[in-house]
Amino acid sequence: MAGRQGNKEGPVLVCRNVKVSGRRTSLRMEPYIWDSLKEICEREGLTLNDICTQIDQRRGEANLTASIRVFIVSYFRNAIGLRGFSEDGPSSILRKAMDDAIPPFD
Repeated sequence: MAGRQGNKEGPVLVCRNVKVSGRRTSLRMEPYIWDSLKEICEREGLTLNDICTQIDQRRGEANLTASIRVFIVSYFRNAIGLRGFSEDGPSSILRKAMDDAIPPFD
């Protein structure tokens, strides 16, 4: 599986400390998820701690990292709307997402 990110144990996870609702906690997520969350923070003028706190306050019993992942997907789905979709096969958005999230084999 040359060219794939991660190994038999799964994808590479990065651990970072954040302050959520005033308490320090560690979150383990994929680098691409961290990058996406950082981009959202920059777009919205919020800190990582602010966004994580807002998600934490709304997630109920759900896992925080899972809630962050769902939030990221929802954010970008809402941002893109229906722009770029094609009825004639895979869109450029699909191809770009696949290439970014799951690099092709070498």
